[in-house]
Amino acid sequence: MNDWRDSRTGGRDCQVGYAFRVRLASGQPGWSRLAGLLAAVLLVGGCGSTGTSRVQMAERPTWSVGDSWSYKHQGRDGAYTVTRKVLREGTFAGREGYEVDTGQAHNWYTRQLGYVGKTVGDQTVRLASPPEDWQWPLLVGKSWSATVTWIDYGESEKRYTLTSVWFVETVEDLKTPAGTFKTFKVVRREVESGAHHEFWYSPDVRGWVKVRGFATADGDYEEELTAYQLH
Repeated sequence: MNDWRDSRTGGRDCQVGYAFRVRLASGQPGWSRLAGLLAAVLLVGGCGSTGTSRVQMAERPTWSVGDSWSYKHQGRDGAYTVTRKVLREGTFAGREGYEVDTGQAHNWYTRQLGYVGKTVGDQTVRLASPPEDWQWPLLVGKSWSATVTWIDYGESEKRYTLTSVWFVETVEDLKTPAGTFKTFKVVRREVESGAHHEFWYSPDVRGWVKVRGFATADGDYEEELTAYQLH
């Protein structure tokens, strides 16, 4: 399946996306900071008179049972390899999507690749309400925001409501141990905490070939694709 789509436009061309770590920080009020981030996005991704141009878009991918992606992770806890494999399609917390084995837990994602929650055994240990869906198709300059309540279950239930701003920054070729891929670079910023994430999404892989996080609850980290298998 080819999830790339090209279109040609004439005249005035306007080109209008995971973090599973949350962090709260003091600072300016959330809505004030959100307004500032959105203003910056609009300045970068505005419209212009471009004549005839070629626009590249990434359509929403479809995952299949058995699809898997292996990553080299480097972060505060050192370096290790993690493999994520699609186990099945189903419904979790009222959302249709995919159950993915991460080795130590199972994560659930919507069909838009939004994170829904995490289970360990038969226990739900994390839930995102509503899921932080990616907005498809991806194209350079597109932006959106999402407000999500993260619920951590344990001896005592903890809730965090965070707003994030997403922006599709560029299309670029990226070299990884698994190969070189044409990717959409998507940036995510949390309004309240200032945490910053960068995703390089590849339509050919139907997923991320590289992820970086800065100022997250678990510190800075990076994941890079080392191998993948699609069905």
